[in-house]
Formats: sequence, structure tokens, C-alpha cells
Amino acid sequence: MSRDRISALEQLLKQRRSCRRFDDHPLSVGNLERLLFAAQGSTHSDGKRTAPSAHALYPLKTFVIARRIEGLEPGLYETGAIYEATWQRLHGIRSGTLLSASLADDTWLEDSPAVIVVAADRQIAIDHFADQQPDGLRGVRYIDFEAGAVIQNLHLSATEQELGSVVVMGYDDDIMQTALRLPTPFRSIALFCVGHPAARR
Repeated sequence: MSRDRISALEQLLKQRRSCRRFDDHPLSVGNLERLLFAAQGSTHSDGKRTAPSAHALYPLKTFVIARRIEGLEPGLYETGAIYEATWQRLHGIRSGTLLSASLADDTWLEDSPAVIVVAADRQIAIDHFADQQPDGLRGVRYIDFEAGAVIQNLHLSATEQELGSVVVMGYDDDIMQTALRLPTPFRSIALFCVGHPAARR
């Protein structure tokens, strides 16, 4: 059946593209909060979030590398509840350290105004689902599925805000863990680079 009207969601899905070049304009904290709400924002008093999680375990956590965010000192931030606008800076991130972990020439890891780190407590998921599959692969599968949902939500929020974004997963896990110094027990799964897209040449 043909339709004359395209829904807002369908339009966003059609517009979504990876962006690897960003201009120098900073993002606002408002931009960032909308992205983080899309990623894992609370949607109900029972703790449900914008992305699904097997058994409502929610082993994922997002961190933000701020480079050009209005009102935020550059560095790695751990965020609290979105509605509380709680930002805790953990430490600085030296220039070039993310690129040193990349398996390709992913310069946007260093050029983007912000990088949202999607990280996981893998062990909690492995232990929780061990009765389903003792080798731990069931828990890892659920984490990967949840991370995919979070990344898609981030992409759609970025598109809706007319921002550019690209996800990076091709990096050496141990080198990236050293570069990020995430709090235990979290390890990164994916890095979501976001900012205002540079004008096309």
C-alpha cells in the first residue's frame, strides 16, 4: 500500500549518515543531554530506559569525552541522571591517545567536539546469564544487542539535531582502556563521535 506522507521517524532513518568531518563550532550542553537521553534516558519510574536491556539488567554506561562543549572543561565525564544535569569530570584526555588505539586512520576520534563512550560491565552480564550459557557468550550477546540499540538511538538523535556522527569500534581494546582510564569494571564497546558537520567541499 502506497503512502503519501512519510513519518518523522522514517525521515530520520532516511537522513541518517555517518559523518567523519566536523567544523570548529562547539556543542551545547543541551545537545549533549538530548543525545544522552536518547542513549539511555529514564522513561519510567520503574527504571526502564530508552534502549531495551535483557532482564532490565542495564550493564551499559555512557561516558563523555568533552573537547568543545560550551561550559564544560575538556576531559572525560561521568554523567548522572539526565534530568539532574549532574556532570562529574574524571580526568583529562591527552591529545592523540584515542587515535593511538585505532586500527585505522580514524582522525575523527580526535577532531570531533565530543565522543560518547558506550561502555559495559561485561562480567555482571556474563554472571547473570550463566545459567543460560555457562561459557558467558549469552551475556556478551545481550550486551552487544543493547549497545547496538543505544548507538542507533544516538544516531537518530544526532540526525534530528542536524549534527554529524560516526561510530568507531575498530580499536585495540587494551590500548583504548589505558587511554580512557574508565572506572572499574567498565570497558568501552564503542565510541560515538559527534559534532556539527563540516561544510562539504
